[in-house]
Amino acid sequence: MANPEMETRTIRNFSLDFEPYVLDVFAEQHKVGVLTFKSSMHCSFIYDDKWMLDGFDISPHINVGRDVEENDINRFIQNLLPEGTGLKCLLNAFNISRLSVSGMLNHVLGESAGILHFESRESVTPAYLELTSQMLSKRLDTFSNVVIWNNQFRLNVAGVQKKLNVHHKSDRSFWLANKEFPSTHIIKFAEEEHSTIILNELLCMRLAKAIGLEVASVELLRVFDSHGKSKHSAISIERFDREALSNGTIRKLHIIDGCQALNLLPEHKYEQIFGRHPDVAHCRDGASLKALFAFARQHEFSHQNVMQMLYWVAFNLVVGNSDAHGKNISFFMDINGISLAPFYDILSIVFEARRINNLDTDLAMAIGDEFDSSNITAFHLLSFAEEVDVTPTQLKTVVEQVALDCKRLATPVLCSDESMSKAELENLAQLIIMINQRADYFLHQTSLFDEVKKALL
Repeated sequence: MANPEMETRTIRNFSLDFEPYVLDVFAEQHKVGVLTFKSSMHCSFIYDDKWMLDGFDISPHINVGRDVEENDINRFIQNLLPEGTGLKCLLNAFNISRLSVSGMLNHVLGESAGILHFESRESVTPAYLELTSQMLSKRLDTFSNVVIWNNQFRLNVAGVQKKLNVHHKSDRSFWLANKEFPSTHIIKFAEEEHSTIILNELLCMRLAKAIGLEVASVELLRVFDSHGKSKHSAISIERFDREALSNGTIRKLHIIDGCQALNLLPEHKYEQIFGRHPDVAHCRDGASLKALFAFARQHEFSHQNVMQMLYWVAFNLVVGNSDAHGKNISFFMDINGISLAPFYDILSIVFEARRINNLDTDLAMAIGDEFDSSNITAFHLLSFAEEVDVTPTQLKTVVEQVALDCKRLATPVLCSDESMSKAELENLAQLIIMINQRADYFLHQTSLFDEVKKALL
């Protein structure tokens, strides 16, 4: 059994003899400020004088012209770090402690989500290296990692799924990005036990776009071996925090995710921060829909942005995307303020659970205090409407429109530009059937709104 005193002593002594580690923070070529690690776990931040005159807040909680609280900058930085399998590869390959924020950040200096990158005196710019299909195929054949190349860690975005950020050139080749050539796309790979997830996300993202949601553009990738045989599938997502300019260069746009917006640690991206066990299920200090909608109104989002968020919630319910957590929504920040960014990471977890035993389908963020994705009733929807300050009529209109649009537009035509096997087409057909069933269910629930409202009077 672990000794609590020993664990506490270890954490406290972890930073002994730690030399202060200083990083300059840049937004492209403009210096934003200085980040100083006083220990491997804790840092402070000071804005650059010129940025204070001409720049903008990098977070709603890290304001230009005000002293920056260390807890706020630490939360912000931790949300930039890799998660999931990418994080495990980083820690294992370079013998880094999970507690060492500076150690992890040191391997993702050149690029991050949004506009920022970091530089130190010892910074080495990774090579701009072409990533061929054969190179990827060899890694995927042997279940090797896809994030470490030439002994350098090349993943610079958060998220638990197996992925790699790349620079996609006009000749359709992919290159391992660096500071001079920023990534433009994210390639996501499926683990063997989750082989259907690629087509799942492809259909759901394209369906979301078809019904009017602003989403990242996606396409199916086939990974070919040296003999020209397609052995693996992946999905390529165009980064919306990158903009290709007419001169061929890439402009970076600043974004923050929902956890950064709410000043939360990445571990608190789920509303139930300790999980759903009855003993801890009441601990709901993580990201929530109520908090995100309150954030939108606090920062005077346009009516269109708020309605897009509402459509996003309704669409997630209809397709069964129960894993829509606080890091799966982002916001642009610039000199003009804060606005909603396109949506991403939309897929049907409920559909995947039909094939994968014990896959958690509880909602990442509750609808009217309910986390069971298969048990959202008219009552829960009405409670949710009250929580996020929309009228029952507004919510009913949105849910019905999303459900009807999904029934009308969820067809294989959405993926007709991609060549698919008979098994893949059958998989899509089954997903479409499930989406139609869920759409019918929510149409029935909205038809009960008036009845439920009368019962509550």
